[in-house]
Amino acid sequence: MASRHRIPITAITVFGASGLLAISVGIVLYLGFGQAAETTRQLWADKSETLINSMEHSLDARLKPVRDQALWVAHDVRDISTPETLDDYFFGSLAATPQVAGIAVISKSGNSRRWHRENRLAINEDWSQKPWFEDYLGQVESANAPVWREPVFTETVSSSILLHDIPLHNTEGEFIGVFAQIIPLQELSAYLARSHTETGITPFVLYNREYVLAHPAISAGSLQQPLANLDELGDLVLQRIWSPDEKALFISKALQDTKASGIFRGDDYYMFLYRDLTRYGPAPWTIGAYLNTTLLADEQTENIFRALVIGLVVLVMAIFASIYVGNKVSTPVKQIVRAANAVDAGELDSIAQLGGSYIRELDDAGNAFNNMVKGLRERRVIRETLGRFVPEEVASSLLAGGGTIPVQQTEATVLFCDIEAFTKLTEVLGPVKIVEVLNAYFSDMVEILERHGGVVTQFQGDAILATFNVPITDTSHATNAIKAALEMLNCVADRQFVGEDLNIRIGINTGSVIAGAIGAKGRLNYTVHGDAVNLAARLENLNKEYSTRLLISETSAAHLDAFELTQIDEVTVRGQSRSIKIFTISSNST
Repeated sequence: MASRHRIPITAITVFGASGLLAISVGIVLYLGFGQAAETTRQLWADKSETLINSMEHSLDARLKPVRDQALWVAHDVRDISTPETLDDYFFGSLAATPQVAGIAVISKSGNSRRWHRENRLAINEDWSQKPWFEDYLGQVESANAPVWREPVFTETVSSSILLHDIPLHNTEGEFIGVFAQIIPLQELSAYLARSHTETGITPFVLYNREYVLAHPAISAGSLQQPLANLDELGDLVLQRIWSPDEKALFISKALQDTKASGIFRGDDYYMFLYRDLTRYGPAPWTIGAYLNTTLLADEQTENIFRALVIGLVVLVMAIFASIYVGNKVSTPVKQIVRAANAVDAGELDSIAQLGGSYIRELDDAGNAFNNMVKGLRERRVIRETLGRFVPEEVASSLLAGGGTIPVQQTEATVLFCDIEAFTKLTEVLGPVKIVEVLNAYFSDMVEILERHGGVVTQFQGDAILATFNVPITDTSHATNAIKAALEMLNCVADRQFVGEDLNIRIGINTGSVIAGAIGAKGRLNYTVHGDAVNLAARLENLNKEYSTRLLISETSAAHLDAFELTQIDEVTVRGQSRSIKIFTISSNST
């Protein structure tokens, strides 16, 4: 909270003559160093929280897909009596989670089939006589949920591993076995070490506060047994984390979810930053890092000493010199404050370039601020430009992912829409007018689709390809696709587009799709592929035969409890191995 009685820095420098000058300088120094100490405290606290948050997010990004995949497999796999038929399926799941070294399916009888990433091996084994099997099977069945187990050493990959498992059930809900995944701890350690290369920071993850789960020494392959305790690891700094010289540091009060402590080792001072997590197994994980703060402390001491020397020189100078220095100091600060307020208000275009200063720190601050504003403007332009050519969600994923989007396979609802008699309309209107009509039509259709959670992945001439549940997760994707389709039909029926009446046909299908960036190097397009997409397009075309405006596949119909449907026919569609039932919305449901 700002003080109600604030003294302008100019007044202090101008009227600080003789004895008042000395008093004023003392007050300024006291307030300045106090604020600097508080600012330093907050800055260190913010950096500390950011560091641990980054580690936690990195860990979640590495482990959450494993749990998500387990949930998907448990939902998708209902029969493991012939696991050999699932080889392609599970090798595909390994491709989706590169951090997983191997997966296995174990039946209640003890028969297992393991799939290994290396050499694409699939191995059958009988585990029924293993001494731990019955107890393990009982734990999985009673848990009835995905679980991270206690780290173990396994000869399967000759490494200490994290084990994640989930029970499998048949379509009647009966327990039939286990789906398990393993992550080598060396891989997890290497992942953390890569994230902090050349930063001077040593990251670590402890298990149950006494055992080392991840550490750069483990990524180097120096440890072979399940988990080393703090004494066995060989890190003499980390060994003292629970017996620090200082249990509460100057930044501790400013920290929220992170704890800090410190130790002296010779002439060096090490600061520990850590946080406990309880969502990855039966015992808590402690994620953290330590760094040698001695060099930083020396630099801060040098800066303080330099500031004191400058203060003494200013004290000796005359009043006129004080006025000069005051203006030189206050003007850039005020400029930065005004510009910072403009950034806070989102007025990037109104911010003028900050001028230079003879004072190094203020000049560096001005240059850094100018570069920050330039980066914010460029990021806004990039985001706005991307948003014109790809869906907003895809643009956000590109920016967040450093220009790449991972390939994703999931169930989605696909909507394919086409304008009736578009070729004839093009001949009648000509190229200029047809572009105006399409732009007006696409603007309204995209607005409707996005309002219902749909993402337009392609414009194909006059056709629109939209997806629901990818890349935006939507548990009601089929229902929202129908709502969007009905609103699109009503919109086209109720209005004209640049003076032209249009009629559209829509096909909707739900199924498995593959979404990702497809194309040539340097020129990619985000789109979706799969039979589900092709069937949606064919359903749109079948509207011609049945004089309908909207046709829905039986897989989509199975998700639509809120609508009354009318079965139109059961047809054989090109590209499909069996006939499918097709539906439309009953008139009393529209």
